[in-house]
Amino acid sequence: MALRRTNDQRYSAFWRSLANFLRINSGFPVSGVARSGSRRRGIYRPDSDLDIIFSVAGDPPRSLVYPDLVTKLWKVMNVEAEIGGNYHVINIRKADLDMDLVLLTEQDFNEELRSLRATAL
Repeated sequence: MALRRTNDQRYSAFWRSLANFLRINSGFPVSGVARSGSRRRGIYRPDSDLDIIFSVAGDPPRSLVYPDLVTKLWKVMNVEAEIGGNYHVINIRKADLDMDLVLLTEQDFNEELRSLRATAL
């Protein structure tokens, strides 16, 4: 049980660092960042990754955002980052932490956030 708690704390700390990076150092006008997926809902396996969704004002295409963001993640956050299939996701790895970063339109982001809040009640 202590190992799981320690792992959760590491994910939580890295989540805060990544959210701050996106809002402050990404170079994009990020309008929202949120956790998503099974780790957000608390129904995950120990090997589950953390899914993070975000939106950028003006809804630029992923093909413009992802390459620049991956480069900055490598340089600023010192993590392994690569663009997943068909520009759907950025896969991030740091030590044994795995995260998926997904750019959504502002409308899709807000709908996903409403859905996450509704299921939390």
